[in-house]
Amino acid sequence: MSTLKVFNTLTAQKEEFVPLVGKRVLMYACGPTVYDLSHLGHARMAITFDIVQRYLRFSGYEVTFVRNITDVDDKIIKRAAERGIPADRLAREFTYTFWHDMRALNVQTPDFEPRCTEYIVPMIDFIGELIEAGHAYASGGDVYFEVASFKEYGKLKKQSLDELLVGARDQLRSQDELKELKRSAADFALWKSSGDEELAWDSPWGRGRPGWHLECSTMIKHVLGETIDIHGGGEDLVFPHHENEIAQSEALHKKPFVRYWLHNSFVQVEAEKMSKSLGNFRTIQDVLAQYSADTIRMFVLQTHYRSPIEFTGDNMNAAKTSMLRLIRAAKHGDEANGSCDITREQLATDADLKPYFDDFIEAMDNDFNTPIAVSVLFALADQVFQASDDSIKYAKALQFMGCALGFTFSDTSRVIDADTAEGVLSLVLELRESARTNKDYATSDLIRNSLQTLGIKVMDVKGRPATWEKS
Repeated sequence: MSTLKVFNTLTAQKEEFVPLVGKRVLMYACGPTVYDLSHLGHARMAITFDIVQRYLRFSGYEVTFVRNITDVDDKIIKRAAERGIPADRLAREFTYTFWHDMRALNVQTPDFEPRCTEYIVPMIDFIGELIEAGHAYASGGDVYFEVASFKEYGKLKKQSLDELLVGARDQLRSQDELKELKRSAADFALWKSSGDEELAWDSPWGRGRPGWHLECSTMIKHVLGETIDIHGGGEDLVFPHHENEIAQSEALHKKPFVRYWLHNSFVQVEAEKMSKSLGNFRTIQDVLAQYSADTIRMFVLQTHYRSPIEFTGDNMNAAKTSMLRLIRAAKHGDEANGSCDITREQLATDADLKPYFDDFIEAMDNDFNTPIAVSVLFALADQVFQASDDSIKYAKALQFMGCALGFTFSDTSRVIDADTAEGVLSLVLELRESARTNKDYATSDLIRNSLQTLGIKVMDVKGRPATWEKS
């Protein structure tokens, strides 16, 4: 019998997944900092952990999934000032666009989605406890975590404190102005003083706002508890963000913070990470204007989550072609439509379907190996297209396993975008004009009346091409 194994960044090896309590899974993934539109790299992380929580539920686990929203940050304040609007308004705007993007991508809503600004008081309490325990200190209105007080610092990154200082020198150099406030260059901010009235709160150390690393530790503690099963995020968060989360949480609670750390790799453009700082990103909205949510998910899932993906037009078009093949197979025959209602028991006991189901489970139990799982879907599609008497049941099995991966199987092959629709309408009007020029008024009137029935009013202007508007 297959057993779920996951690659744990903390131990750098695959481990059998055993939750802290029975079949209950406490899972947290880092969400966005809402200062701009989300890009395809954010989509990959969201889809990756959507798959993880979907498959855990598919496998019978009781999952509580939390994804946070960072709605207070220097980037938010800077962008709001550039646009001349309040920072909280900017944060709300991009929170809403993030939610819209996730829905468009068929990423399921988490069980809880705490926002940083909702947990300011618990964060202040968390800092106070760290100071009392000797792991943090106040300095000039700021509060810093004293890294030297936590002897295991660096265990997630697999480097010593000295090595991390060398590797992070660019980050540290940007903090030279703080060297008089910090006992060590490695110490990180838990509370940042601010004289600004906007996005600032009163605290025992003066008016300010929380450090970025603090928010996840605090929200995890208050929503899920002091120890959780899974913490996920992009591999760029391993250091310093997740390393600092471990330090402050384990220093305070004296117990393991996270049992399994999962990190996805990047979406790359010309071998570089897709990021806003490099200016090489494509927003989720941009990509959705060209490709369906299923195509984007196929693009993501055809590569293992721990390997980088190269974003190119060719790769996206290949994913589109692959997805259309699965859609045609899944929709094979009217009886197969909406057929996610087949059961695991049927798949596990049907002699024809069981080998495919076993291969699917084996792939996903092997650290969520979606490329192999997707190949099982294509094998089922091959069976569908053989047009045997059993085509329908293979189509149902395909849909059932595909649903576990978050595919909608929405047929977009007959859906056209606004630009294409505009072009088609222009062509129809040109054909009508040609009919009028040839005095074929019957055809001209037929086109006009048919468009009118469709809610499109055609307006003739003497000496100029006809125009149209929605009636």
